[in-house]
Amino acid sequence: MGEQYFRGLNFQFDVIGVGGEDSRPEDTVEAVQVMLNRGVKVVVFAGGDGTARLVSKVTGLNVPILGIPTGVKMHSGVFAETPRAAAVILEAFLDGKTRTEVREVVDVDEEEYRKGRYTLKFYGEALTLTYGNLVALSKAEIEGGNKEEIAKFVLEKMDDQTYYVLGPGSTVKEIERLLGIPYNALSVDVIRGGRRVVEGANSEQLLSLKGQIKVILTPIGGQGFLLGRGNQEISPELLRRIGKEGIIVLSTLEKLRSLECLRVDTGDEQVDSILSGYYRVIVGYEEYYVIGTCNNT
Repeated sequence: MGEQYFRGLNFQFDVIGVGGEDSRPEDTVEAVQVMLNRGVKVVVFAGGDGTARLVSKVTGLNVPILGIPTGVKMHSGVFAETPRAAAVILEAFLDGKTRTEVREVVDVDEEEYRKGRYTLKFYGEALTLTYGNLVALSKAEIEGGNKEEIAKFVLEKMDDQTYYVLGPGSTVKEIERLLGIPYNALSVDVIRGGRRVVEGANSEQLLSLKGQIKVILTPIGGQGFLLGRGNQEISPELLRRIGKEGIIVLSTLEKLRSLECLRVDTGDEQVDSILSGYYRVIVGYEEYYVIGTCNNT
């Protein structure tokens, strides 16, 4: 993988002859082992938490790893904030400016996920490269807080003509719970007039909505991602359409106090720029907390 990109560039590389046309998890493990045998100083991979688990299984705490975020689930603490950030970190590594830190490798518990519960499972630790705030921490599950008060306040402010797109996360899903709507903590749903009109919405369904739209989100604990992790259904096209003013952010105060800033990685740099700045986050009944995106702190 990646061979075709490097051909024609003034860049020396080797192709590791592992696997075939259909890549298997064992091929990833074998490829990383070959790299370690050749004495690499850092293992860079593209993928999500599943790939991080495979790579860290081989590297342990011996060689640092760095994930380029391209998967669906990226809750482990070994991923650069964006693909561009990964390039910046690697350039800093070559200049001797990075540090290594031990970070958690976690993944969604598949058995709990099939039951509609969003639970992370710890799979071990790995060394990773850090530079500035370009590597996100692992997702910390911060329980407690006053989620019911937050949800009640939001429900009081809703109007019956607006479509509300509810992102994943227990704080946002408290809204559906209070409405008596069964929910999946990982899904993106749409409600209007106190009823759910779309369950498990995809990007096309969201773009087809006509009229006023607001998106309700909560940041990922420990990492601070508001967009770009676990809610890719909320596309740059929709976000460009509703603008920053169309986003409502909810969070417990405990979670926000654990964050340096909010992270936005929609895959569209122009949209990321539009959504950057400060957010007035609802943290209780008529209670707010102001926090900025990472390039504003």
